[in-house]
Amino acid sequence: MTGRPLRIAVDAHDLADDRRGIGTYARALLTHFAQRDDVALTLLVRRPFPALLLPALRAAIGAPRSRRLRCANRVPHDADVVWHPWNGTFFETERPAVATIHDLIPFALPAADDKRRESQQAPIRRTAAGARSIVCDSSFTAGDVGRYLDVAPHRLHRVPLGVDPAFAPGNLDALPAVLRDRRYVLYVGAHDPHKNVTTLIEAHRRAFPAREVALVFTRSNPLAPEAVVCENASLAALVALYRGAEIVAIPSLYEGFGLPVVEAQACGAPVLAARATALPETGGDAAAYVDDPREIEPWRRALRELSDHPTARAALAAAGPRHAAAFRWETCAERTFEVLRRTAAMP
Repeated sequence: MTGRPLRIAVDAHDLADDRRGIGTYARALLTHFAQRDDVALTLLVRRPFPALLLPALRAAIGAPRSRRLRCANRVPHDADVVWHPWNGTFFETERPAVATIHDLIPFALPAADDKRRESQQAPIRRTAAGARSIVCDSSFTAGDVGRYLDVAPHRLHRVPLGVDPAFAPGNLDALPAVLRDRRYVLYVGAHDPHKNVTTLIEAHRRAFPAREVALVFTRSNPLAPEAVVCENASLAALVALYRGAEIVAIPSLYEGFGLPVVEAQACGAPVLAARATALPETGGDAAAYVDDPREIEPWRRALRELSDHPTARAALAAAGPRHAAAFRWETCAERTFEVLRRTAAMP
């Protein structure tokens, strides 16, 4: 392959629309790949006329003029390697494949319904069976992949996620008006059961019965009508939300990485996270932790204590940016590219 670009076919079926951390990950890495002179990308979609989607996909990764970028609905025969970034394998191929597994929630917390459980687990099982190399966001996730899917360690590659440079300490100009001059606890992300948001809601009510510290979500939750909801926040508004938070709470019972942890730390926000799964690995010593994350009382106590101690919050705020500086999308992209390159060269 010397002398020509590495031809990478990428599952891009949800590239423009996925607002989760996985979507952020895929767009960030593809933005970097599209800028390389030694890469030619084929973006794979599940639609009958793939060329019609190319403008939107180009815009999603900031590559409006790249000539080494095309769109297809099947893996091309000339692909050197196929990359599946979505926590499972959805395109069949005989070409060498790399897959990213972000978490194993469908196995660690399986759905009760048989059909739903199988639909969630099957793509990940295909990944374990077919991918020559598997990229994992954390050592915790790599351990879960080895345990639940019996994948040999030599196929696993730990590559931590990154943080957009926009996440940094700074002014609050983009903070929504409803939060100006208000103290608040911020939760960023989805409200799936494993996110444990119901525990946070009740703990917040008990910690601040007079509502002197607001609870702020980036998505609505009918169980917390008192919460301030900032939906569809722009990047600038999200950064300001982190910067202005008295506490950023991450109560998840299961995370394969926990991107809001390092985003908040990069902004100089005090982080209070569950001591569970990958969160301590991601947050390190620059976050505070709740040791019994399923219980309301430990969360109530931790919220109240951190809110009442500005010195402790200041120490976390100072440590956060230093810790988060180690997480860069450029590094994540470079290390992932090396896995793709080595896998493509396998006999």
